[in-house]
Amino acid sequence: MTEYNKKAFSLRVNHLMKKVSHDGNILCLLKDVTMHIRASSISAIIGRSGAGKSTLLRCLNGLEIIDSGQILINDQDFVSLEGGARTALLRQIGVIFQAYTLLSRKTVLENVVLPFALQGKVTDTHRQKALQLLDEVGLSDKINHYPAELSGGQRQRVAIARALVLDPGVLLCDELTSALDPKTTFEILALLKRINRDHGVTIVLVTHDMSVVKEIADAVFVLEQGEIIEQGTSIDVLMKPQHAVTQQLVESTVGGDLPAFLLSCIKKDISDDEKVHAQTVMRLIFTNESSKQPIIAAVATQFNVNLSILAGALDHVVDHMFGHLWVSCVHNEKLEDAIRYMKSHGVGVETMGYLSWNM
Repeated sequence: MTEYNKKAFSLRVNHLMKKVSHDGNILCLLKDVTMHIRASSISAIIGRSGAGKSTLLRCLNGLEIIDSGQILINDQDFVSLEGGARTALLRQIGVIFQAYTLLSRKTVLENVVLPFALQGKVTDTHRQKALQLLDEVGLSDKINHYPAELSGGQRQRVAIARALVLDPGVLLCDELTSALDPKTTFEILALLKRINRDHGVTIVLVTHDMSVVKEIADAVFVLEQGEIIEQGTSIDVLMKPQHAVTQQLVESTVGGDLPAFLLSCIKKDISDDEKVHAQTVMRLIFTNESSKQPIIAAVATQFNVNLSILAGALDHVVDHMFGHLWVSCVHNEKLEDAIRYMKSHGVGVETMGYLSWNM
């Protein structure tokens, strides 16, 4: 285990604004962004292309000058600082970029100690620390190799070791798995979780990959046109998205979906006469607690609502297991009572539409 100064740094953004001039017009890239990232948490910033995710990340690491607002690391605002005080605080932020940004003519070890070299001198203590980190990320046998001799996953591990060498309290990751295959992505995410657990470093991920969010994030912030439109725990945002944009982002990511041939047969709106002959289609979401209760049996016995199972899936968000069931039932005057009963027992219920093979 690396001799690492375990830190628990919080990150808070208050009313951040970022504007640029384009063709004589002023564009607001970030609008009144306010967010609080807990110390030692793993948070994800998600959003559609052009939402402002990378701009926000560059503001958080000081590469972009903001127009107004605060960026506080452990309640200290680096925006208001100058000179050495600002530099010292910014050193608490490590950054991992999508493209690794390794120097091709330097070895793995030389790339990891580069932050010390930029400060003026690399000592034996610095090299020993880099060697310990390379061992921790599984590259102790690659210290004299060059980036071109490494796989994409190995290059990303070098970038992670380099980002940790200055003992940051916050680690910012910009689409760090987007160029990796699924197996390597899983290995990198497992490494980040271990680093978060063992070192206490707060991790912020910018990603478009919902599987990354589902695997690792404690909290999620959804960015759209420079604004935070939704935020919360990953389990809440992914399982119960409130905003239409969030719903689009997580659609079919958590729990899968119905087969296409069944989806094509479902109608959202039908007449009251058609409802008598159609089946109501619902998606039921069972969490850890509700999955232990005989909900479907209780609905049948207490409300005479018999549910037919169309499809099902088992999934997870971080360490939370849950199940999805797509069910249908014929028209029943007690259906609304049955839905209220299921919701009161912790089952998420979403009415998908109406199914009739004759419609």
